[in-house]
Amino acid sequence: MLNFKEFVDNHLKLLAAGDAVKLVANDYHDDAVMVLMVGPEPQVVTGKPALQALLGVYLRDIYRGFVSFQKLAFSDDSICLQATINTVAGEANVWDALFMKDGKIYRHYSGQN
Repeated sequence: MLNFKEFVDNHLKLLAAGDAVKLVANDYHDDAVMVLMVGPEPQVVTGKPALQALLGVYLRDIYRGFVSFQKLAFSDDSICLQATINTVAGEANVWDALFMKDGKIYRHYSGQN
């Protein structure tokens, strides 16, 4: 199993590849839930098929690449970060909290500053 730093490095490679099916299969637990805090109301996405659909749209229509981390922290069961990414609208500041189980993301909270 990868340590969390290796997991993050690999996750960034999978994002760059733009394949949501491979990203979800490799990095998300079977019971994964993502909570998005980017629109007027929080959005809760449950299960791999829904995550693949959501991340497929994100990778195709929004995400254009990783720029840098502002903060990156690890605990026994989580990864928390603030980062800058490129999007179709320019640079965006984002944050994520990833709770891990069996080496995969079990709960993913994500938002934009």
